[in-house]
Amino acid sequence: MSIIVDITDTFPTRDTLAIATVNLHSLLIVSGVLLKVDDLTDQYYVELPQATDGHAFVELCEEATNEKVHDSMVFQYEEYIRSLEFDSRSDSIPYTYRLERERIEKVEL
Repeated sequence: MSIIVDITDTFPTRDTLAIATVNLHSLLIVSGVLLKVDDLTDQYYVELPQATDGHAFVELCEEATNEKVHDSMVFQYEEYIRSLEFDSRSDSIPYTYRLERERIEKVEL
C-alpha cells in the first residue's frame, strides 16, 4: 500500500505539531490529519479528523496501515524541521521551530 503524506501546516495550535493530507493507495484522501506529541512521554501520535458524532471520520482497521501513516507523518515532519536553515543572522524562523529541532535532535541521540 502506498502512503503519501503532504504536510500542509506546522504549529497551527499550541498542542499540534503539524496538519497533513494523507493519500492512501491513491484511492482515499484524508485531509486534516493531526500530528501531536505526548507531553509526558515525548512520543508522537496521529489524530484522524472527527465526524460530528465524535467517531473518527475514517477508521484505519489494519495496525500496519496505522503505523505506516504515523511513520510517514513523523518522517515528513522531522525532515521539514531539519530542512529549515538556522542562521544566527536570521530571525525569520520562529523560536518554536528552533526548540522543536533541538527536541528532535535530542531524542535521536
